[in-house]
Amino acid sequence: MKVSGEYTFEAPRKMVWEALQDPTMLTSVLPGCEKLEKIGDDEYEGALNIKIGPVQGKFQGKIKLEDMEPPVGYTMQVNGRGAQGFVKATAKLNLQEDGQRTQLSYDSDAQVGGRIASVGQRLVDSSAKAVIKQSLDGLNGMLAARLAVPEAGEAEAAPAAPAAPQPPSQAEFAATIAKEVAKDLIPKPVLIGAVILVILALLYFLL
Repeated sequence: MKVSGEYTFEAPRKMVWEALQDPTMLTSVLPGCEKLEKIGDDEYEGALNIKIGPVQGKFQGKIKLEDMEPPVGYTMQVNGRGAQGFVKATAKLNLQEDGQRTQLSYDSDAQVGGRIASVGQRLVDSSAKAVIKQSLDGLNGMLAARLAVPEAGEAEAAPAAPAAPQPPSQAEFAATIAKEVAKDLIPKPVLIGAVILVILALLYFLL
């Protein structure tokens, strides 16, 4: 399974680079993430509890960052395993400055096995896209909240900084997956009505 794409952060590159290696920030934005801890130099251990179609389970895994080039990018090796299957992936991330914004590009190649692979390639692909989108949106929101914090001495005059976004619920995650699947399966003229039906059906069977 290959997943690639781009994302624009409304924050400077150095800030984005630091956030992408901050376990506390990443735990708060990754859907279903229960734990992410640094266990060594550029090495992390985590636990993820997530539902994809009829398959739900907890996955334990390790993440190793290689080919570090601060603040430009790195290669990430992921190995995860649980009762429902396994995931093994390699992903390359690159950060490019765009004024006060940062352009992230990523390219990953993953192997998925066990029961989780039985739900079908399209649903797994859509789930991966949903996880990435929601995670990056959440991280971007947290960085925006940090940038909005006023400097010392301006706190009284400036409005309160927006609250950091909360990680998506399982219902929100399921709805996003349903939209991704619908975009792949259904012609655009009937997309809107079909998306609503798919979301309702998926939420009914999952929750």
